[in-house]
Amino acid sequence: MEPRWRRVLRAVADVRKGEWALALSFAAFFFLVITTFWILKPLRTSQFLGALGAKHLPWARFVTACLVLPVGAFVAWLSSRVRRRSLMLGMMAFWGTGHLAFWVLDPLLPPAWIHVPFYFWVDLYVTTSVALFWSFVNEHVTADMAKRLFGIVGAGGMVGGILGSSLSGFLAPTFGGRNLLLLTLGTTAATCVVILLLEHRLCRWAPSRDARPAPAESPGVRAAWDGASMVVRSPYLLGILAIVAFYEISSVLADFQFSSFVAAEFPGKALADQRTAYLGQFSMATGLVGLAVQLLATSYVQRRFGLGTALSVLPVLLIGGAGAFAMAPGLLGASLWFGADATLNYGMHQSSKEALYAPTSVAAKYRAKAFIDVFGVRLAKALGAAMIWGYLLAGLPTSWYAATGIAVALCWLAINRMTARTPPGAVAGSEQAAGCLPTETSPVGT
Repeated sequence: MEPRWRRVLRAVADVRKGEWALALSFAAFFFLVITTFWILKPLRTSQFLGALGAKHLPWARFVTACLVLPVGAFVAWLSSRVRRRSLMLGMMAFWGTGHLAFWVLDPLLPPAWIHVPFYFWVDLYVTTSVALFWSFVNEHVTADMAKRLFGIVGAGGMVGGILGSSLSGFLAPTFGGRNLLLLTLGTTAATCVVILLLEHRLCRWAPSRDARPAPAESPGVRAAWDGASMVVRSPYLLGILAIVAFYEISSVLADFQFSSFVAAEFPGKALADQRTAYLGQFSMATGLVGLAVQLLATSYVQRRFGLGTALSVLPVLLIGGAGAFAMAPGLLGASLWFGADATLNYGMHQSSKEALYAPTSVAAKYRAKAFIDVFGVRLAKALGAAMIWGYLLAGLPTSWYAATGIAVALCWLAINRMTARTPPGAVAGSEQAAGCLPTETSPVGT
């Protein structure tokens, strides 16, 4: 008889012999990236609301979408020329140095001059870091491993979100929001250590996958656009892009309403640290719920009911949250709406979405995924921001935001069903047509 503890553990994640070290290493990597982000995010949002107010959030998201285009192109270009370990270590060192620079400059510059660039900086950090992480993970797992291990990996992100938001929520009133930036130096340095250990383990596990540059079918400045070509010509990858886009639009709508009511509840610079604390504590609470769902339900739902069902949980909850906000507009209703997103995004939704890449080629995991995660995400955020901008200019009531959120989530559900049911053979066929798969005349590293 198998021990009871093993049966319980298998219900959370069916990790097989020899896979635990790899799964936990990936989870530690994700944990540190998300911990850093959630230390920064409440501080970023609070500082921006204090400096400019919630009504300026739409244009800030639009500017972020524009900034991420050249940054994404540069990272894609680097990925074809720089060894993976050097690329990831270099990016972590760059972000850590930037965090320190903002800590030094914060008391020396006017609030708008430092807090607005910091808002963009945090968005660029999480976009590039998470995209690089998942591309790296997907290169080293099969479709079967993704369904079994991504529950553990996603849990690492959930724990990181809880820790990061807890540090912001409880330390900001005591030590000051600015000093939270010093904490990120430690998490960034720890991320570099995990990268080195993980690369060493992977080289022993699969020597043929040592730290070579990420696969590239066309080097140089065209590398950034290869992913776009793959996505446009592959129905399966287009489905993933649509899932990502619908999520981002829903998230922008919910986030705007939540931020607006938080700004009204804690106005001005005098309540900046209290505002940061509230945002951090709210994120901690949603993170705890999300972690419970991740550990107890994600892997089971994925294996028992499939990715289509797992991907549909979040839009269903967002429909309920938007409905609650429509009936009771205010901080409570906005918290329920945005709380659905904050609870499941880094857990069940992201691990299920990332599993969709498992049957794709290595080139698609880097090129197409980079395009979707960097360009697709930000363009969708810009579209959501444009919607909010239009609603603000037209003076429309909050019920319009809720109705739009419900409509977007319904479209999202339909795309989930079609994409998750695509058989692996059809994925390979669509990628071959899109030029994603290696051929005799176009070799791609594995």
